[in-house]
Amino acid sequence: ENFFEWSPEAKSADIYDLRVSEAVPTIMRSYAPRDSRVLRSVVAHALRAGAQMCIAEFRYIDADYRDEHSRFYSTTFRRYPSVAHRLHFFAQPPPAELLDKDVPLRAFDKLTYIGYTVVRPIPGGPVGRTMLPVLNEMRPYVPCAVGDQVNLFGRKLSVGAAAPFMAQDGQLLRCAHTTIWVTAYYHHLRYGSPRVLPGDIVDSAPVGLGISRRFPSSGLSINQLTLAFSELGLPCIVYKVNDLPPDETVPTIACRYLNSGMPVTVAGAGHTFVLVGYRSHRTPEGNFTFEFIRNDDEQGPYQAVPNWRLDAYRPWEFLIVPLPRKVYVAGERAEPVGKQHIIGALAKTDNDEARRLLLAIQDGAVTFRTTLVRSNDFKVKLNDRLAPPTLAAHYERTPMSRWIWVIEATDRAQRNAGAPCVRAEAIVDATDHLHDLHALMWRVPGKLYNWDPDRA
Repeated sequence: ENFFEWSPEAKSADIYDLRVSEAVPTIMRSYAPRDSRVLRSVVAHALRAGAQMCIAEFRYIDADYRDEHSRFYSTTFRRYPSVAHRLHFFAQPPPAELLDKDVPLRAFDKLTYIGYTVVRPIPGGPVGRTMLPVLNEMRPYVPCAVGDQVNLFGRKLSVGAAAPFMAQDGQLLRCAHTTIWVTAYYHHLRYGSPRVLPGDIVDSAPVGLGISRRFPSSGLSINQLTLAFSELGLPCIVYKVNDLPPDETVPTIACRYLNSGMPVTVAGAGHTFVLVGYRSHRTPEGNFTFEFIRNDDEQGPYQAVPNWRLDAYRPWEFLIVPLPRKVYVAGERAEPVGKQHIIGALAKTDNDEARRLLLAIQDGAVTFRTTLVRSNDFKVKLNDRLAPPTLAAHYERTPMSRWIWVIEATDRAQRNAGAPCVRAEAIVDATDHLHDLHALMWRVPGKLYNWDPDRA
């Protein structure tokens, strides 16, 4: 906390052996003297991921905190350092050669890197940009995860699939700002959208609208939040929880986008957070359980929400889905179009497999799953999906919009067994006219159809 102790002379890092009982309390006292809840959650997750060593990198020039400092903290009477610390977590205990200043740091080549968290020199809000991987047992349930790379003392280190996390500092950034940052950083890493810094977020949210000054911030309204997303290149679809489209629920809408690798922001009870995944299963007693997984800047990463209706932040009021610019069609609009084309084609296809599939759909053994994907990714992954060569050849040669909705008829039993389960699919252009939607291609057993948008 002391300004002059934040960057000690002649010292580039501290090394903590996390097997030692006093290591974690020392980290807490050093970096979170006011409220250790969020940092404790971050460190606890690193420990669950197998961390045995933490290296605290001093004088780290973090783009996000440096931007926060120049926008706000450099203007205060109280002096705040302009550099951050970065805590790196490794799966092995400290090797002896790391402690010898005369030995090159080749020891890193033998270590398993887990991830990092940036620590701001702000006692009231220390946790900055954080990338810690999803735990192995949770990995299938967090589709909104992406890799990252860092450089530590000249060594490139890679983080596995992680959902970005950051806590609010309480002055420049509040919970709504951090949801924007988390989503934007994820889109930057996964889809190549521009890197967004805290000051960009603050500037993108319009003042007025009955809302107070930009900073110190009292938070953002829903209008400010959605306008900020749009200004930053991630225009939103906004759903009011108490006025959803017909036949839709919070889980059906949110899971459709989460399956597509699109984080969903939730606003409720004066708070916002980011959904990054979900999981559901039947217990041995036959009961169905469902829970969302969120990154909550007030609690930490990968927090389970066992019952969204009884959540601490209830009632959930809005689902806010930031999307790439060229996605005009919402998932609940695309899905009925794909289903209609698939069922219509099955009804007029004269082969036994098609008839069995139609009956399975009517019986509920085959259900529909709708995801938003880049068409290039869809074509590249045809081999992974074991598509027949002739089918793959036609898909690869057919022009498609950059983003497409893929509506799949999936066999539940095969899916639960981990076997290939897609029995039919339809592709809907994500930029199509909302009052004249068509499927670009649709496939059922024995037949493949395509529609030419240039000739209609």
